[in-house]
Amino acid sequence: MAKKANVIRRKKRKLGRIIGILSLVTTMIVIITLSALSQPKSGTIKKEQADKYFMFSEAQAYANATDETNSRIDISEVYFNITAVGGNATHVLLQPARGKLRQELWPYYEKLIQNQTQKIFITYEELLPTLKKDEGYPVYFKIVCDEAEGNVILYVTEFFPIG
Repeated sequence: MAKKANVIRRKKRKLGRIIGILSLVTTMIVIITLSALSQPKSGTIKKEQADKYFMFSEAQAYANATDETNSRIDISEVYFNITAVGGNATHVLLQPARGKLRQELWPYYEKLIQNQTQKIFITYEELLPTLKKDEGYPVYFKIVCDEAEGNVILYVTEFFPIG
């Protein structure tokens, strides 16, 4: 009889240990899962709007007018200055939103220091048509960098005939 009682006590102790270990492991898994879910995701960092973070100036182009009133031009090259006014900008990539330009020719800058101006020259593979607005001839870009992102409109205010 005493043997049966000892066997039952040992089984209860083993079962108690197993339940304790399982409870500890379950608690650790829950804590790790909750902490992983509460961590901010690196891809969700809020970026500034590119049109407020960057300033554009002295936009000129080589283009041909398609009519006598210069209401539309076909751009072959565009030149402009970009300045990071919102702070330093790192890994800056300008993607033309319109016009044909191979991806490897998209302007890229490792770092633009705040308030320092960088000249940008873009030569399109095909003529880029654009219609005149009040501000000038719009040229569209998407800018992506570590600090800002968004679509911007550059207005060409002066053009020279393609020659």
